Amino acid sequence: MHQRQKKVRSASEALGTVLGTPEAALELAIARLWRHWPEILGAEIAEMIRPLGHRKTTMLLGATNSMVMQEFSYFAQNILDKANGFLGNAYFQKVQIELMAGRPALDQSLLPKFPPRPEPPKPDILGNLLPCMDPSSPVTSCYRAYVRHFRPDLEIPEDE
Repeated sequence: MHQRQKKVRSASEALGTVLGTPEAALELAIARLWRHWPEILGAEIAEMIRPLGHRKTTMLLGATNSMVMQEFSYFAQNILDKANGFLGNAYFQKVQIELMAGRPALDQSLLPKFPPRPEPPKPDILGNLLPCMDPSSPVTSCYRAYVRHFRPDLEIPEDE
């Protein structure tokens, strides 16, 4: 067993230790395979047969229904060849096709989509402070730029 070190290490050193192993490199390659699944099989086929994961050298795929599951069982070797070709080695030896049954596919992001950030409200009254401000002040210059940003149509007196 590896002895625990009590020295503080940078995050890049720690990640290099973890991600530098052959097992981690293989898992990252498999994750890349799932991400590129529609490109590997084609968009139409990838909609019907989705990646669910793997157990050792068995690729687990999910079918949308039992007819698709039956049909693609005949194309298992073709799927294996394409997946192993993408990985660059013959890692997967077998394909197991199951019904999706509501399980999430790995070729899609599981993170929720964030709604777009709402547009900040524009201030109603702008520029009315300019006559009261010192024209040579940097604050006046910043306020003038602020007013121009929100109200480009407004006539703004320049520096005196």
